[in-house]
Amino acid sequence: MFATLQSRLSLPRVGWAVLIVAVQTVLLATFVVDWRVPVLLAGGFVVTALLLDNPLWAVGGMLAARLLSVGTMSFITIGKTSIGLFEPVLFLALGSLGLRAVFARKELWREWPWKPVMLAILGWRFVGLLWCTKLSDGAKEIVTFGVIVATSMVIIAFVETWEQLRGMLWWWIGACLLIGLLALFGDSLGLTSYAQQWKAAESGGRETGLGQQPNWFAMNLSFVVPATAAMGLIQKETWKRWGLFAGTVFIFFAMMTSGSRGGAGAVVIAGGLVALGQPLFRKWFIRFSVVAVGLFTLAALTNLGDIGKGFNRIAGGLTFLFQKDIRGANWAACMGMFQDSYGIGIGPGGYIDNLAKYSDWLYNSVYRYPHGIFWGELAHAGVVGVVLLGALVVSITRMSIQTIRDTRGTEAEVMAWAMPASMAGYFAWSFVEFSIDEKPFWEWLALYTALHILARKARTGGTPLPPWRYGNA
Repeated sequence: MFATLQSRLSLPRVGWAVLIVAVQTVLLATFVVDWRVPVLLAGGFVVTALLLDNPLWAVGGMLAARLLSVGTMSFITIGKTSIGLFEPVLFLALGSLGLRAVFARKELWREWPWKPVMLAILGWRFVGLLWCTKLSDGAKEIVTFGVIVATSMVIIAFVETWEQLRGMLWWWIGACLLIGLLALFGDSLGLTSYAQQWKAAESGGRETGLGQQPNWFAMNLSFVVPATAAMGLIQKETWKRWGLFAGTVFIFFAMMTSGSRGGAGAVVIAGGLVALGQPLFRKWFIRFSVVAVGLFTLAALTNLGDIGKGFNRIAGGLTFLFQKDIRGANWAACMGMFQDSYGIGIGPGGYIDNLAKYSDWLYNSVYRYPHGIFWGELAHAGVVGVVLLGALVVSITRMSIQTIRDTRGTEAEVMAWAMPASMAGYFAWSFVEFSIDEKPFWEWLALYTALHILARKARTGGTPLPPWRYGNA
């Protein structure tokens, strides 16, 4: 690897010696600040070197870190920004992938169907800085969008084959299984202690995952439920197939302990959509539903501690979703901001600061966010933001239809249904939760976009996707 580095950089031996001495001098100087700094920097250099030779490890680690990273794991706070597990992993992954792209002369800035809309959304954020409430908050939101573009770019660039895409899905499934295990058994085994981390959830007796707000915890797990079952359908080894089916039930069960009604509904919508279009998935979805309903009933009737409380909240609260719900007050505030800004929006990042004008109670509570992507765009980005949001949905939908057509009769067909179905369930849920820059939606979309690109290439004369017969599963 170092020989490759030397040949790419074309440095003479004297130049390399000077570079090494300079690096060592910097590391020694940082001891004056904090001994942990040079240790972390040296570790970062080693990890970057390993990732240079294994770029897919960088992509998979970045995906796993996104799912595992929660507020309770943050160890540094800079202003309103918390630095936890994901940020250093992102830094190392993007750095190593960027260097790899330079050395391998790989094109990163590729075309994908929803990129123009995404850039338009980002551009409107920049324009909104001219009238936003607080420039620092607006800039923070733009940085978040910049990270989304960067992560999407490297995922699409480096996941180029069906085998690589399946590998990334294994990373995602493994991370979700780990999250479920920690959420269900971490406290009892003494590995975690998150019971007191989210006070708002305690009154409802809901599981908080890894110390995360229950709806966010459910979101992290919900995307991969249909895809895990789909992965099981295309496995040739019996043990892998049944292991993935069991993993599907486990991830779904762990997600349901959060008591998130939106999460439950998103999975049902996603599973139903795949079942409508995929006969084999429909057969297994019915079987999965029977098992899930049985577990749900057992947990609800026997009241298995906090798990039972979370399930009871879903069963007993579905008919009262909008009664005495705080969301209505947030939506009224969003509408007020939209009207008072004459339809152009208040600019990026100003919701909390403006909230005091519309609801003093909300401003002094823990519910200080729009509770819905549509409502957040209405308040922040106005008419233009809502139109761009609609254009994004149309672009993703058209991409999904084309991908399903291109993968027909191949192993990727069931995944071409399952992945956008999860996004559709999330979109329905997004009217009552989340913001447009929420993760891990964008990473999931980037993976699906990678599938779309390789399916298009396969259909137009590139490497064909493996054929698949429904009867094999």
